[in-house]
Amino acid sequence: MPRKSTVPGPRWSRTAGRALVLAAALGIGLAWASPAAAYRWQMDRSHSQVKFSVDHLGYSLVHGWFREFDAEIDLDPDAVEQATVNFSIRAESVDTNWEGRDRYLRGPDFLDAEAHPVISFVSTQVRLVSAEAADITGDLTINGITRTETLRAALNKYGPSALAGGEVVAGFTIIGEIDRTAYDVSFAAPHVGKDVEIRVDLEISPRP
Repeated sequence: MPRKSTVPGPRWSRTAGRALVLAAALGIGLAWASPAAAYRWQMDRSHSQVKFSVDHLGYSLVHGWFREFDAEIDLDPDAVEQATVNFSIRAESVDTNWEGRDRYLRGPDFLDAEAHPVISFVSTQVRLVSAEAADITGDLTINGITRTETLRAALNKYGPSALAGGEVVAGFTIIGEIDRTAYDVSFAAPHVGKDVEIRVDLEISPRP
């Protein structure tokens, strides 16, 4: 039975609500230090995905996703840009719909999932660029190597869901591009593209 949100209505105006959600937009496996007024946001696993695509010798794009990831989001509505975020993704859960390739991606030439089982992101800055977009900068760790990356989050919709008993739902899309060779994932580059497009689709709801 869906649980209705108890977040006070007046604090969640259309513009403010959008901005607040976007400040949390990069939550994919998140654990934050919670301010006193922070609300917990919970990911809807059935409507959230972490996906990527990479060029294959110029002939086509190979698409993939990670089947195992998590999210915890705490956000202080009065200090949106102070939000902090952690992502956590299981490297071994990579899936490109071709098991032979997936085994190779898990191996030492690519993600080396046995030695480095977790892909993580820890935000260092949230910068709102509009009421419906935010840039999230943070430390991304892949293959044991950490580098600073910035992703762009865009809010798709925010408000009560007709299919969730009126529970408040925020849906957003996060996109970015990383150079895989910077993480020592260099096999077959540049023939297989070194630039990897990232897309995260998320639905989250507040848990005060």
